[in-house]
Amino acid sequence: MFESCHSAGEVAHVYRRMGFPVSCAFDRVALVATPTLGAVTMPATLGSLVRQALTEDHRCESVPILTYSRSHREWVFLVGPAWGGQIARRTLESLEARGVRVLDAGQRIWLPMTDHPTSWYWVSQPVNARTIPSRTSVLADAREFVGRIALSTAWM
Repeated sequence: MFESCHSAGEVAHVYRRMGFPVSCAFDRVALVATPTLGAVTMPATLGSLVRQALTEDHRCESVPILTYSRSHREWVFLVGPAWGGQIARRTLESLEARGVRVLDAGQRIWLPMTDHPTSWYWVSQPVNARTIPSRTSVLADAREFVGRIALSTAWM
């Protein structure tokens, strides 16, 4: 994806061609979370289940996920707008207790600038900004798997 890029500006151009409204700061490329384009973070083990559910159902053309190269780092899902009603506070608190959180509007999401997994890298690269999963889909799948995990450990 970035094989011909030599600067933050060139990397930003690649993301902009995909429809992501990125900016450059401190020689890095970032996306600022908004109500229509944001991020949901979660532990990698839960994230792999959520990714599998989203791709198996063919609900999304791409499921962009990034992470950092150190072990035990969370996965960051880029997500589109939420649909339906607001998520109940109790649900959000339950997800947060399991390591899932929604980035608030205004928070910066640092994007990968290389194809090599030496710092921030794509677990699953984006195709474009229009075909990413909704915030609601990602949270609903996370909630379902958190519930299954809680039930399976309750009988141990």
